[in-house]
Amino acid sequence: MHEEKMEELRKSLNFMSDEIGKMTKQQTQLLGLAEEVRELKLLVKEKDRRTEALERRVDELELYSRKEDILISGLETKHRSYARATAGNFTREDAPPGEMISPEQQVIQFLHVYP
Repeated sequence: MHEEKMEELRKSLNFMSDEIGKMTKQQTQLLGLAEEVRELKLLVKEKDRRTEALERRVDELELYSRKEDILISGLETKHRSYARATAGNFTREDAPPGEMISPEQQVIQFLHVYP
């Protein structure tokens, strides 16, 4: 009877030892994953900073590229519709007035009329 209890205790100890070993292994894996998450969070923060810097740079370049743009007010342009252009319904003779003139030519005409 005493031996049976000892054997039962040994089995219990072995089982608990195995379970503790499994838990230790899982804890080690969790600590590794937690470290990886920390590293990834730092990487995301760095990527966010880089993205913000690049967005600022794009904004600056867009502003620079528009610094010499000209805004013209009061100019009404007439554009040939895509449907009419592809259907070929109008020739130069029967097209609505101004529709066959390119937008660039319309701007030039506007600037010549209003010096």
